[in-house]
Amino acid sequence: MNTLCAIGIGSNQGERHGLLKRATQLLKTQWKHPFQESSVYETAAWGMPEGTPSFLNQVLLFEWSEAPDAEQVLEVLLDVELALGRQRNARTSAAYESRTIDLDLLFLGDQISSSDRLDLPHPRMTQRKFVLEPLNELCPHFILHPWGKSIHDLWLACEDETPIRMYLAAPKG
Repeated sequence: MNTLCAIGIGSNQGERHGLLKRATQLLKTQWKHPFQESSVYETAAWGMPEGTPSFLNQVLLFEWSEAPDAEQVLEVLLDVELALGRQRNARTSAAYESRTIDLDLLFLGDQISSSDRLDLPHPRMTQRKFVLEPLNELCPHFILHPWGKSIHDLWLACEDETPIRMYLAAPKG
């Protein structure tokens, strides 16, 4: 049975769409596994001061024949962020801030884990329409543990009212 791996991508600095495309290419080259990409959505900067540039967000869904190690996936994501100019400020790591690129491991199959570096599935993803909208586009029937609900049901139940605008439809094929 194959393992689905969902990666959330966001950017609100620089050439946002170009950064999403570059991150996608780097991940595709790194992993060489079948994948799908959602449409790109634009949303206001969630949890950030008014006037902060809006984000472009997208989800990539990789299909692994064998489940990878979550910490190794995280390392690849951090390396891609660094390669695309992401700078992390240790003093504000708990606060939301603008960024060239943000890559989040949303879920890795039905794995549930918690460490000082990584929580699986992403603990706040069910509160964010900008994550659930593209996930619902790609895998609405996937049951997300520990909630035991489908992505579609979580999307319907999400109370986030931040407007989401389609920026670019998913590629065909």
